[in-house]
Amino acid sequence: MATTAGRGILALATAGALLIIGVVLALLVDPFTRVPIEVDGATEWVARVLLVFAVAWVVIGMLAARTRLVGRPGAAAARATWIASTRPWRARESTLGVLPLDRWCMILVPGLLLVATRVVQARGDGFGSVVLAVAGWLVFALAVRLLLGTRSPWPIIAAVGGALVLRCIATLAAISLSGAEGVWHVLWSIGAVRVLYLAIVLGLVGWVFVVAGWSLGPQLGPRRAAGVALAGVGAVFALPTATAAAIGTTEALRGWNSQIGVLPWHLARMTGLYDTQFPAETLVVAAVIATLMTVAGVVLALPLRAGERRRRTAAS
Repeated sequence: MATTAGRGILALATAGALLIIGVVLALLVDPFTRVPIEVDGATEWVARVLLVFAVAWVVIGMLAARTRLVGRPGAAAARATWIASTRPWRARESTLGVLPLDRWCMILVPGLLLVATRVVQARGDGFGSVVLAVAGWLVFALAVRLLLGTRSPWPIIAAVGGALVLRCIATLAAISLSGAEGVWHVLWSIGAVRVLYLAIVLGLVGWVFVVAGWSLGPQLGPRRAAGVALAGVGAVFALPTATAAAIGTTEALRGWNSQIGVLPWHLARMTGLYDTQFPAETLVVAAVIATLMTVAGVVLALPLRAGERRRRTAAS
């Protein structure tokens, strides 16, 4: 009980730290995000349908163990993703005994929701950003799978999947109110609401990778679990930055120009993409940093040699 309480306190402290970091970053970008983008009515309603589906998935996960829903197809998957994303130290426990159908649901529901959310964000102007986002997560999944070896991937699948659903809910909530007659424009004009929303979105991005590493702790140990998470983060950011650096900054940003200015950030205006004046050196530096993160994560994730393991055991 004490251990569970301690982990809960640590999780709350971590979430609080991510929120504080999100507030700081939100204050930095706030001057560039004061003009939200308006979406058409069809996009707004699609976002609302997706939002209802995502919220229903979370609610089922929260209530499945206490109601008759627990025996329904997909309910165990929803419960596993909810537990693993909010209490990642229980990720392995939550996936034990899950049936094959529910395992597929743990992959397909968050994955399809992520793709659908990105498509809604693209607003029909082109799907380059959708492909890039999906490719980034596939690279993350591949890196984690290779580093896990023969160990079960289901704990991290449940944890990351649940965290992605929460992140999609935050994004869809804004888009579903951003039509011509939506109230999001009024809310977005309030500085405190704008900063709080940006902080939550940024915090949820960080939480995805926190639960990824935490869920692997019981299987790999703290060092290797942190390495897997670090390698995954590096791989996700290395792909788009390296791609842009390879094909040319101007060409890459011209192709993304109409797709990056999406809610909740007006990133095209913030980064100067409208004039394609984004400095190429920044992308190169970002690609190098992401690559170094990937390499460092791989090194940490590799198992210790037998001799090194014996020395550490003897020293302890």
